[in-house]
Amino acid sequence: MEINYRENRKPGNGFRRGVLLGIALLMTFLVREVQANPNGGAPTAAVIELNLKNTPLKKALKEIERQTNYHFVVNDSQLQDIQKEVTIYIRSQNIEEVLSILLTGTNVTYRIKKKQITLTEVTPHEKPAGVLTASAKTRPTGVAWVANQPLFVYEQPTMMATVVTGTVKDEFGSSLPGVNVVVKGTTIGAVTDAEGNFSLSVPNDDAVLVFTFIGYLTQEVVLNNQTTLSIQMEPDAKTLSEVVVVGYGTQDKKDVTGSVSVVKGSDFENIPSGGAQQALQGRAAGVNVVRNGGAPGNAGSIRIRGLGTVNNADPLIVIDGVPAGSMNDVNPNDIESMDVLKDASASAIYGTRAANGVVLITTKRGKFDDKLKFTLNAYTGSSRRIKTIDVLDAPTYTQLKTEAYTNDTPDGSTIPAIWKDPQYQTQKTNWQDEVFKRGTTNNIDLSIRGGGKYSSFAISGGKYDEKGIIGKSYYKRYTFRINSDHKIGEKLKIGQSLQFTNTNSNSDISANAPNAPSAQTGLLWSAIRFHPGLPVKNPDGTYSSSIPGFGDINNPLYTIDVQDVNYARNRVLGSVNGEYEIIKGLKVKANLAMDASFLDSHNFEVKVDNQYRQTNYNQLTLTNEKYWAFLQEYFLSYNKEIGDHQIGAVAGYTSQTFKDIYSKEIGREFPSEDPTLRYMSQAGTIVNLGSDNGGRTYDALQSAFGRVNYAFKDRYLLTATFRADGSSRFAQGYRWGYFPAFSLGWRLSEETFIKNALPFFSNLKLTGGWGQLGNQNVASLQYLALIRNGGTYNNYALGSDPQSQIKGSAQARIPNPYMGWETAQMTNIGLDAGVLDNRLLFTLAYFIKDTKKMLLSPPSLGTLGKASIPDQNVGQMRNKGLEVEVSYRKTTGDLTYTLSGNATFIKNTVTQLLTPGSFLASQTYGRTDQEITRSYVGNPYGTFYGWRADGLYQNQSQIDSDPNIAKDSRRTDGLIHPGDVRFVDQNGDGVIDDKDRVILGNPNPKVTYGINAGLGYKGFDLNLFFLGVAGVDLYNADRMQGLNAAYSFNMYQEATGRWHGDGTSNSIPRMSATDPNLNFRTSNLFVENGAFFRLKNITLGYTLPRTVSETLRLSSARFYVSGQNVFTITKYKGLNPELGYAEGNRSGGQYTQVNVDYAQYPLSRTFTIGATLTF
Repeated sequence: MEINYRENRKPGNGFRRGVLLGIALLMTFLVREVQANPNGGAPTAAVIELNLKNTPLKKALKEIERQTNYHFVVNDSQLQDIQKEVTIYIRSQNIEEVLSILLTGTNVTYRIKKKQITLTEVTPHEKPAGVLTASAKTRPTGVAWVANQPLFVYEQPTMMATVVTGTVKDEFGSSLPGVNVVVKGTTIGAVTDAEGNFSLSVPNDDAVLVFTFIGYLTQEVVLNNQTTLSIQMEPDAKTLSEVVVVGYGTQDKKDVTGSVSVVKGSDFENIPSGGAQQALQGRAAGVNVVRNGGAPGNAGSIRIRGLGTVNNADPLIVIDGVPAGSMNDVNPNDIESMDVLKDASASAIYGTRAANGVVLITTKRGKFDDKLKFTLNAYTGSSRRIKTIDVLDAPTYTQLKTEAYTNDTPDGSTIPAIWKDPQYQTQKTNWQDEVFKRGTTNNIDLSIRGGGKYSSFAISGGKYDEKGIIGKSYYKRYTFRINSDHKIGEKLKIGQSLQFTNTNSNSDISANAPNAPSAQTGLLWSAIRFHPGLPVKNPDGTYSSSIPGFGDINNPLYTIDVQDVNYARNRVLGSVNGEYEIIKGLKVKANLAMDASFLDSHNFEVKVDNQYRQTNYNQLTLTNEKYWAFLQEYFLSYNKEIGDHQIGAVAGYTSQTFKDIYSKEIGREFPSEDPTLRYMSQAGTIVNLGSDNGGRTYDALQSAFGRVNYAFKDRYLLTATFRADGSSRFAQGYRWGYFPAFSLGWRLSEETFIKNALPFFSNLKLTGGWGQLGNQNVASLQYLALIRNGGTYNNYALGSDPQSQIKGSAQARIPNPYMGWETAQMTNIGLDAGVLDNRLLFTLAYFIKDTKKMLLSPPSLGTLGKASIPDQNVGQMRNKGLEVEVSYRKTTGDLTYTLSGNATFIKNTVTQLLTPGSFLASQTYGRTDQEITRSYVGNPYGTFYGWRADGLYQNQSQIDSDPNIAKDSRRTDGLIHPGDVRFVDQNGDGVIDDKDRVILGNPNPKVTYGINAGLGYKGFDLNLFFLGVAGVDLYNADRMQGLNAAYSFNMYQEATGRWHGDGTSNSIPRMSATDPNLNFRTSNLFVENGAFFRLKNITLGYTLPRTVSETLRLSSARFYVSGQNVFTITKYKGLNPELGYAEGNRSGGQYTQVNVDYAQYPLSRTFTIGATLTF
């Protein structure tokens, strides 16, 4: 494969400049469109002026019709207040503000649909106390102001001596415009503006203000001499239903029959977060975001309702309707909501890749007829390590190593001379202190949103810069997003979404380098083990080096200093969609999208000749990867209400193609290591990589789908979904999979007998569903044989002369043309409940997920030579569990408090593998070269597997009388001594060997939970977020190695508690330089309780009073301080109990290893200070 690289380049710069130039032009156009009408409407939007005195309300409506294109539908016989007289002066106001004023104190409400306004009678909140009057000459006393425009003036202005101002927000803390504010018992009132602000004069300091808004409960607030108020409205369960994104459409939450969790952007918009994936952690039942360490930019892994497959178990991520691979490229502040589809009924519309669940991300968009709004959010933070591993100082290290050699040879003849050298017995360096440093986090993003009559838009850009706490680790992300929507006539709508992301880091985030979790060469691993009697640098300024006997590792500070790694990635995710209403209720929609990613990496390794681990040459490795995915979707949607029947349907077609091109080049023997000359053209040798120099893949998916929703009397619900998927990863005849799903719902709270028997329930719904989903996340083209030439296939000997060899080819992989879809079958039963007018909400869900025909790769067979074996549909796995979500929200005057929590209980079981007695094994570790985890049928996936220890031998008599080793040759050979581990003979044959290995622990948590607590009072807000795990085991492999004196490396401080005489210890073995009993093999001695309870985040904020922010020419201003990973309660002895997946997903025939501690990059404690300004 031919590879061409440009020299002296920074990856992606030209491409980035071109994209940014085009974006800047589009941004300029849209901003100008909105600026043409700063009040938010189009230049021709209706503006109303009224100057009426003692005029019937009906005539006022006629005057509005004359000035605008609106038409009123009024039934005079039903609306008695229509003849009431008003005296009013209004200038330059829109229709909503005018109607809110005119109808204040009446029993009339309105509904606007297109150009028709319908007036209807409602039960009045307040009976009018008199005639609404106004006088244009009375200012400012008695004037209610909105957006700096006088609205109306009441009679008796001399009574109004106090001006009250305030802000009204919804249940999520967002500004709520259009709220009616009335002084109880009067017609004095105002309407909140676009920012939720109001101002009005009151007759006395003890007046009562009444706040009303459609869909929210009426609130009454006694002033008690207050002049500034902050009001948070509570939803009215009877009139307001949350809208849930369900894939190819939305539904009212009350009508949803599948299992869906919703995380609003407002839940985390005020909490600093490096990525969307981190923001999701702990906020939804059944969703576990497992951090794979704390390296900058590390997103972790999402698992929905447990680990459902040994293959790629990541959920499908859909961003603004486009299936996309990564959600961490999205700026968290751009997110409107994240809807998690967890069961088959909710997910089946995405059949192909929905077996592991679906996360639907909806980003913020502009609103039509909305004023231009700028929001600036910025914060800066400092990070520190949370803890370190206590290791031995130089004198104690020398003492224990000497003891180890003496235990093996009491005369001390085997003690190396270096352990007697006094220069290494003086403490010189705490290597963890040197490797750990202060990290920093800086973020700034700016958004602009607004809209005219026919177009709306949202533009945002941001920069996130994180420097880690180890070495020179860093992660930088630049984001730019533009969303717009347009109306063309009455029936046609078009929209677009465009996201551009540029990331740079000095680590391959997927591998968590430079402290790779599956390698024993990471920086932290080295810092724990490097000799404490060595200085950072020698007197001549060179870095110190280990020597034979001190361990074959390099000085970690040297490794940091010479590191030259950069991964640069540019990503563009864009879509264009259109919607046309054919007839009322019937719409045709289309969506075209592209997801393109371009990765360039640069890794220069210097020639190492002054460290223990040396290299004979320097080396530059360049990789380049280009990825494209193209999507096209066409579908019809139909909604119709016929009497008590509500019908909704969607049907469509979608196809997506994927193309990936990868190339790699390695050059060696550079004459100069000058950083400015590290280009491939300078290499003395270009390495022949053979077939490893690159490749390309092409995959395609094609699908047809349909969904029907039916509701009868708004209480009996049905959802049925079907999807057919075809995948190019399977052979002809096996490409298509068919995935049905259905669910039922019963809104018990709408039944009369429930209302009478259980009146305290404002909502009560029972749901149940079943369905199937597919998974095709395996390597492509496994149905074809792979033939390779060169490399290990060169040496064919022909004839009698064995030296006569010719080049040839051989089969590298045998085919499996019968491989098909992996299938997940799901059953779900749910209960939704609300009491206290839905202030207290409760959700309960029980689920069973059976993964069948699981694609597994069996071990290679010697009879097939070096040919690899393709995946086969031979495995099964089950997850069953219970999800609980509870939330409570209450507002009392200026005080608002919220409390919510979620918990997930899951049991995972492997139910079938290739053959009886077979197992799945992880990679091996340590000098015993044995895997730490195995997966057997009937047990959870990834269980820890090894020998069970029963304490330590305290004396020789215990060894001589132990039946566990009655026939063990090691005992007769004198290889077992007091202080060694007593291993249990599980099969009773009197010998400790591989047959005695058993399951030691379960790395899959029984319970994961999250708790959110919020408090708001007069501009102050406090939010606490707790995260916890219970019923989980961790394997501390680093501790297993850190207590073993057979290694030359430094050891844990805990080694001082080792056995050194009868009764001194029953858990930490004796010191031994040879370890003949293999005391540090995989055993339950290193299985620890991994449960933890962590204050993940605490944020304290203050929003300036409106009067102050207006003085600063701001709509609002909020300042906050935040702490991340503030404290953790755990019994785990390692650095961090959040370990995650040590190997990522399946690779090289090995299977995912969960919750094994290899000294991964730990989480840090971070404190930030920031501000959010709106203007």
